[in-house]
Amino acid sequence: MAKNLSERWKEEIRPALNKELGLSNTLQTPRPLVGYIQIGVGKMIAQHSEAKNGIMEQATLALNVITGRKPKIIPAKNAIAGFRVREGQPVALLVTLRKQGLLEFIDRFLAYALPRAKEFKGLQERNFDTAGNLNLGLRELNVFPEAVSDKIKMNFGIQVTLVGSGASREENVALWKHLGFPLERSFAPPADTKVASPAKVITAKADGK
Repeated sequence: MAKNLSERWKEEIRPALNKELGLSNTLQTPRPLVGYIQIGVGKMIAQHSEAKNGIMEQATLALNVITGRKPKIIPAKNAIAGFRVREGQPVALLVTLRKQGLLEFIDRFLAYALPRAKEFKGLQERNFDTAGNLNLGLRELNVFPEAVSDKIKMNFGIQVTLVGSGASREENVALWKHLGFPLERSFAPPADTKVASPAKVITAKADGK
């Protein structure tokens, strides 16, 4: 029987990561800290305001079956006339994952979603911020098998942001690599850049920025 990501993390991934980074204390091992899974609905609602309720229902159901969590509604802080977005109008649905729930999502994401994403050829430089946190957008929600349903007929994109606990960009990129995220051949080795406080990243994403 194949091991799940939690088992492989303890038995295989963490030791290999510590060896590559020269870490002797497991408390220093970079680990997945928090994940933000988001579906944008602002543009769709602006273009089809009469279908707002249906859009929200289907997007909520999709994010719920993908993550196993009830999503939070992110409203627009300000009106954007050019995009016909009113202040307070829903612009996104967001789920925040940590600990075991995050590992389970990453496990399914790597095993089922990414192999089905036709446009995905591996992580590129642009998928990482200066701290080595991972940002990846997929155009089609149906790469997640659980989102293939007669109740979800609209085509939503999905944004996945994963924050690592590494002390540098190098450590966090190494973390995602060891977890199984494929890198493009052209991806340049990361510079050893110290990360900003994870709390700042979490606050910004929670605010929908």
